[in-house]
Amino acid sequence: MLNALIATMAFALPGDSTVPTPTRPEGGDSTTDSQVVEAAAALASKTTAFKASRVYLGDGRFVDDGIVLVKDGVILNVGAGLEIPAGASIVETEGCLSAGLIALHSNDGAGAELHDSTRVVLPDADGAHAFEPSHRDFKRARSAGITSIVLAPSSANLVGGQSVVVKTSGGKVLKLGAQLVLGLSSSALNYNKFPTSYAGAIGELERLFDSPEGAIALAAKGGLPVLLSVNDRAEILRAITFANKYHLKGALYGSHWAEDVVPAIKASGLAVICDPFDAGDQSRAMRSVVALANAGVRVGFGLDAPARSPESLRFGTALCIRAGLKPAAARKALTGDAAAIAGVGGRIGKISRGLDADLVLWSGDPVNLASSVEAVYIDGQRVHGGAK
Repeated sequence: MLNALIATMAFALPGDSTVPTPTRPEGGDSTTDSQVVEAAAALASKTTAFKASRVYLGDGRFVDDGIVLVKDGVILNVGAGLEIPAGASIVETEGCLSAGLIALHSNDGAGAELHDSTRVVLPDADGAHAFEPSHRDFKRARSAGITSIVLAPSSANLVGGQSVVVKTSGGKVLKLGAQLVLGLSSSALNYNKFPTSYAGAIGELERLFDSPEGAIALAAKGGLPVLLSVNDRAEILRAITFANKYHLKGALYGSHWAEDVVPAIKASGLAVICDPFDAGDQSRAMRSVVALANAGVRVGFGLDAPARSPESLRFGTALCIRAGLKPAAARKALTGDAAAIAGVGGRIGKISRGLDADLVLWSGDPVNLASSVEAVYIDGQRVHGGAK
């Protein structure tokens, strides 16, 4: 049950550094007691305290009977037993609180704007041009607890362009040029135009990276992560070999066949974005995620909406948990690790002091499919559910 209420507390504003208590300077200036009280009241009126039976921090840890203090869309503090400023708003749930979920590969609201079939190499194509904040796809995503999405160009191009990290409410772009998308799977090959073979595709990529320009030069210098789209084990190894040759940083997109090559992936330093899961997928797909996580490879989950329901993001994690993935690792893959892969770990993905207050209230554990979304907050503002 979710209760949102305004409460005036009887005790004084705490002296914690995250919520400073106004004090009268030494030297006997003219500051009055009433001015101090008014300043404290003004601060408290802008503060919201979120209370939950359990708060998942996004890094594998949790706090029971936790409190999260938020002001101006930013997390001030989190912990158990925190004092709440007098006059602060209180949002309370008997369930759980987590950071907002992050979908690492999707096409929400973009239609065909993230794919150009007329050109093979588009390194400077900007995924932000496909971002339509008012599109109904983002409302669907919010209802599933997803607060941020990586809009990624199509892997059907050899060099598809650059992904962008956006929030699902408010029209905010978190990161331009998040990744340079390279298509190293069969999806980038054609029967009637270049490239028609893996050898041709790799040869062209090597030519581009041997004499790099623009976004490719930035990637070659390590300033722009790459996203290497792959499918089977041979494509994974081919992508790793290419990434190692040019010392590229970033992630693989494609995990279903990763189980057989986990040591090579681990040695490459690349993260892995897992393919979306469908009912009836072979157990190998789930075992691969478990093996990657157990080996210490950072993993996150792709969505590829709107072709798939946003609920499939949690569905995939539930299948992996059933196959042996630790629930704590699954929560990290949906939040903190996902943010790190997208290059926005300093902004979102965790419930930590100074990060954006993108929060989801759940009836229970977010990786339990029996749990439902009660309310969603982005930058501290309620965007779904909650009290009307």
